[in-house]
Amino acid sequence: MRSRLPIALALAVTVAAGFQAAVPHLPSRTGLAISDCLIMLATGYACVGYWRRASCVSGRARAAMIFGAGATGMWSLANGLFLVTRAGLIGTTGIAIGGLISISATALLPVGLILAGARKRGLAQLRRVIDIAAVAGAILILAWQFILAPAAAAGDRASIITALHFIIPEALAAALALVTASASVPSRHARALHLLAGAAVVLAMTMMLNVHNSMTRQTWHENGVGAGFVLGALLIALASRHVVPMSDQGDIRRLVTSIWAALPYLPVLLAVVAIAMVQVRTGRLGPVLVWLMLGTFCLVLLRQLASLLMVGGMAAELQEQKVRLAYQAHHDVLTGLPNRAAFQERGAEAVQDADRVVLLLLDLDGFKPVNDTLGHAAGDEVLVTVAHRLTATLRPTDLACRLGGDEFAVLVTDLSDDDILSLSRRVLAAINEPMTVNGTPVAVGVSIGIATSRPGTGRSLDALLRQADEAMYDAKAHGKGTVSCYRGEGELLSTSGAGGSASRPSAPV
Repeated sequence: MRSRLPIALALAVTVAAGFQAAVPHLPSRTGLAISDCLIMLATGYACVGYWRRASCVSGRARAAMIFGAGATGMWSLANGLFLVTRAGLIGTTGIAIGGLISISATALLPVGLILAGARKRGLAQLRRVIDIAAVAGAILILAWQFILAPAAAAGDRASIITALHFIIPEALAAALALVTASASVPSRHARALHLLAGAAVVLAMTMMLNVHNSMTRQTWHENGVGAGFVLGALLIALASRHVVPMSDQGDIRRLVTSIWAALPYLPVLLAVVAIAMVQVRTGRLGPVLVWLMLGTFCLVLLRQLASLLMVGGMAAELQEQKVRLAYQAHHDVLTGLPNRAAFQERGAEAVQDADRVVLLLLDLDGFKPVNDTLGHAAGDEVLVTVAHRLTATLRPTDLACRLGGDEFAVLVTDLSDDDILSLSRRVLAAINEPMTVNGTPVAVGVSIGIATSRPGTGRSLDALLRQADEAMYDAKAHGKGTVSCYRGEGELLSTSGAGGSASRPSAPV
């Protein structure tokens, strides 16, 4: 389909242009009949395409396809009524009925576009409504200046009211299509929206030119009207062959830098140019034009205010997300303690800045049987309980971390050797306290290895961790549930468990 789309577009433009070139040389009734036939076939084809797609999707996508099928089916029916009326098969009321059906189809197609677009909430929804109103206001400015102003100058209010019945729905449909298409990331899946946006713009311009021809008593096909309706119908038929995207997720950079993102501003820019031309040519602006201009630009300002509030909200949300991600990157998900990354970062700073840093490396005893017999959920509950008991025994300035598995680390500063041993025994006693998991008593202990970093000992966190690890394995080798202190030069001092006596002569930590 990707390689065929440019060919199909070129063929659609060729058919429309060929019809526009041929219709002046045909009888008026014949030209209208050919136009009705082409539009009826194209929209009927689109109706079948949307109906088939409705059976393949669900939810909002299905509703969007059903509304698309209904709109195109009604448009096809309306032109069928025009065709048989002009052939004399039914009375002239077929024209009036077909006109009502055609206007109803114009109202249904935007509903399908709303359902096809990504769901918006809050300020995003408000901004979308303002965008549609602003673009529609710009289109009405153009319609007033180039089509309705002459009738207003002549005092023909009836013609203006009749014209607005056709122009306003088309302006709203074009505005909605442009805003919806501008919010879709340029991709293969966005072609349906882009084709529908192109069709809506073509049809809106064609309808305004058709009203202009009617008000100036020109032939119906003049100023490209003959080609416009045919081309709009063919574009909708092409759109029915592509999947309508139901989300605006994608490459945000491509969305912002795409020409489609700026497309809704084109009618506003053209309205500004038209107003400037009127001012330069006549030196004055009519009251209707002034009020339309003020209303449109007030909407543009409201849109910018809504965008500012959205950007501010997104910035605040981004900041909160950065804080959450930073917390998650440096904290253990299960226990809430700082993780290994935080231990490496803050531990390295402590080793460099503090005069004396002591590392307590903890490894749980009896944890594996809990996992094997009661399951991993019970093991997780044990780890959470241990983390709570550990932090309860420490000072606010001490750093407790979970390094992984059932291994924990504690970094403390500014404590004497006796205070360190006292702290380690309090930790032993706290963790050895009985605990109950899922109604089952659980016995879990801990072995602790202690290493100290002093000035002149290299002051490396990795070296301190290796020393504490060696001391911790020595503690496990001496019966678990004990504390072992690394003294340097490979010499270790093992002490007994909580409240017990030393198994070797006392020495400095």
